Amino acid sequence: MLEQIRKVAQQIPHSTLETVSAFIAEISQVANSETVWRPLLQQMPKPIWREALADLIAIWYEDSPTLQGESIATALLSAYHCIKGSQEDLSIEVVWTGPEVSRIPVRRTEQVLLQLIRSSVRELTLISFAVYKVPTLTKALIAALDRGVQIRIIAETTEDNFAPFGVKAGLGKEIAARADIYEWDKAKRMRDKKGRHGSLHMKVAIADRQHLFITSANLTNYALSLNMEMGLLVHSSALSSQVAEHLDQLIQQEILSRIKTQ
Repeated sequence: MLEQIRKVAQQIPHSTLETVSAFIAEISQVANSETVWRPLLQQMPKPIWREALADLIAIWYEDSPTLQGESIATALLSAYHCIKGSQEDLSIEVVWTGPEVSRIPVRRTEQVLLQLIRSSVRELTLISFAVYKVPTLTKALIAALDRGVQIRIIAETTEDNFAPFGVKAGLGKEIAARADIYEWDKAKRMRDKKGRHGSLHMKVAIADRQHLFITSANLTNYALSLNMEMGLLVHSSALSSQVAEHLDQLIQQEILSRIKTQ
């Protein structure tokens, strides 16, 4: 019943759903009668709406025949407002670096990273496999540090030629000295039968646990200007906090280890 109520509230627009709810609220006892429901179903211009509503009526009749229409109407409107609120709390943008070949509105990777850095107030997390000389990001990161933003950077280690460009070489000595720098402890990595370990391959940015940027792009000039890269910018405190808290746990369990770069 609850699942079907959610489906109806998700599929039928608010103005039509209000009509549906007003009709249902007047029903004191559900009836399995086409005559009773035909006037309501005929007001549904789309077959998918009629089908969803008909399924709800059938479930209501079979599972909860003593439930009054006013309760169903209230549940429908409540479900709609919950769905609407959830949609407003979550929005996603496509982020793209590469040839502009369509009219689909997208934002460039470097622009999004700069926006996240410049708008951050409390904390900023950057994760990248490779880090190499992006002056615009360096400048923005220093400005963020100056205004009190706590910055942590998680990058692949420079050992074994995994990532030849580390934080100090890539973003400068000042950022390496002032930000919190972490790497994935080699002793904590999974290994295959030949002893080869995995690499830190994520490319993620989190600003104030409100905005989450997941991208294919490393923090390199090539990735931000020349490569073909794609990502998603997620505006959601719930998802952003979930990822940030996961990283917190990795740090607390010393799977991600803080390193000295001075």
